[in-house]
Amino acid sequence: MRLPLLMVLFSLPGSWVLADGYEYNSRCTTALENVLALRLDDARKLIEQERKENKSNLLPYYIENTIDFITIYIHEEEDEFELLEKKKEERLAAIRRGDPDSPYYTYLQAEIHIQWAFSRLKFEEYFTAFTEIKKAYGLLSDVRKEHPDFTPALKSMGMLHALFGAIPDQYKWGANMLGLSGDIDAGLKEIKYFIDRPGNYPKVLTQEATLYYAFLVLYLQKDYDKAWSIVANLDTRNNLLFSFCKASVALRTGRCDVAIQTLSNRPSGSAYLAFPYMDFMLGLAKTRRLDADANFYFEKFLVEFKGKNYIKEAYQKMGWNALIRNDMTRYKFYMERVKSRGASVIDDDKQALLEAESGISPNPVLLKSRLLFDGGYYKEALQQLEGKSTEDFKTEKDKTEFTYRAARIYHESGMTDKAKGYYATTIRNGEQLTYYFAASAALQLGLIFEKEGNTEKARYYYNRCMNMNNKEYKTGLDSQAKAGLNRLK
Repeated sequence: MRLPLLMVLFSLPGSWVLADGYEYNSRCTTALENVLALRLDDARKLIEQERKENKSNLLPYYIENTIDFITIYIHEEEDEFELLEKKKEERLAAIRRGDPDSPYYTYLQAEIHIQWAFSRLKFEEYFTAFTEIKKAYGLLSDVRKEHPDFTPALKSMGMLHALFGAIPDQYKWGANMLGLSGDIDAGLKEIKYFIDRPGNYPKVLTQEATLYYAFLVLYLQKDYDKAWSIVANLDTRNNLLFSFCKASVALRTGRCDVAIQTLSNRPSGSAYLAFPYMDFMLGLAKTRRLDADANFYFEKFLVEFKGKNYIKEAYQKMGWNALIRNDMTRYKFYMERVKSRGASVIDDDKQALLEAESGISPNPVLLKSRLLFDGGYYKEALQQLEGKSTEDFKTEKDKTEFTYRAARIYHESGMTDKAKGYYATTIRNGEQLTYYFAASAALQLGLIFEKEGNTEKARYYYNRCMNMNNKEYKTGLDSQAKAGLNRLK
C-alpha cells in the first residue's frame, strides 16, 4: 500500500500568531507555502533571512526540519538520511529554547518526532520509528490536555488515530508494545473538526489538513468519489505537491486520463524539488492506457531515482508493456532485472519479485483487461473478456484471475449482483492458491456488504481476506480489511 508515501509529505506546522519564540510572520508563511509547493530552495532562502533578521524566532528550525524530511522521504537516499538525521536533536533543542507554556513548545517537538518516525519507516528502522511515534503521541496528548482550544494538534492526532486503526497485524507488535491504538472514524473526525473550524490559523495549514483528510478517506474509508472531490480543484499550476496529490488520487480512482494530463503538465524546473517518482506514476498511467511510450517514463525514473523502492515494480511494468506487444524476449529481460535490482520491502515490489521468480508470465488477454480496468476504462476492459469462459484458460491461476477480472469490472460498472457471483467463484477456486485474487475478492465482497448495511457478512469477508494465505499484496490487503473491520465497530 502506498499510503505512507501519500501521507508523510504533509507534516507542516502552523499558527497565525505564535507565543514568544515562535513567531509566524509573513516571511515564515511564505516559506511554508513554498514548502507545500516543493519549492524548497525558495523556502530555505526565506528562513535564512528570517534567522538573520529575527534571531528570537525559533520557527525556522522547524521549517528547516520539514524541508529535510520531505527531501529524505521523496529521494530515499540513505546517505542523505544519515547526514540530515544528525541535525534532528539540534532542531529539537532549538525548539525547547522557547516558552514552555506555549502550546507550540510541545506541538512542534511532536511534529518533528512524527517526521522522523516516517523517515525511519522508509529505511526499515521500525522499532525506532514506533518509539518516535510514541513520543509524538505523548506530546500531542499533553497539548490537548493543557491547551484544549489549540486545534492544530487535532491534525496530527487524528492522522495517528486513523493510521493506527488500520495497522496490519505484522506491525501490531510495535503498536502493542508502546500501548498505541487507533480508530479510523474518530481520527477522521478530529481532522475534519479542524478543517471546518480553522480559527485564526494560516491557509497553508488548512490545505495540509485537507490533503491528509483526502488520502485517509481514499485509503481507509475507500470512498473514492469523496476523495476525488477534495482534490479535483487543486490549483496545480505552480504547486508540484498539489500535482502529485491530484494525480495520485486520479490514478487510484480510475481517472487515468486526468492523471496523465496532470503529470504531463506538472510544474518543473530547478525551482522545484526533484521528484522522480512522478515519472514512475506517469509510466504507470500510460501503461494502464496501453500507450506505446509508457516505458520511456519508467526508464527516466530508473535513471534519476537513487532509492530502493519501486525499482522492481518499474521493471515488471516495463516487462508487461513488452508482453502485451508479444515481445517475450524483452519481457524475460525485464524480469531478470526484477530479480537483481531494487529491494522487496513494499507490496508491489514483492509481487514483482514473486512473478519473476515463478517464471510464469501473465496471460496477455487478462493482463490487458487488468491494466485497462485499473485505468478506469471499464468498457474496454470488458471487451478483452467478451466471449470467453474459464474453459478458455489452461492454468488454475488464469481461470481464477478470469473470474476475478470479470467481478471487478462488473463491480465498478454498478452490476454488484453479477459481481458477487464472480467474486464467490474466485474465492472458491482460488483460496488455496498463493495469488492475491481470492483475498482481494473477499475484501471486495466485504466492501459491497458494508455499503449495503449487512455488517455480519461484511465482517465475515473482511476476516476471510485476512486469513488467506496469499503472498501477493498481503500487507495492503490485510490493512484494508482491518480498516473495514474498524469501520464496522
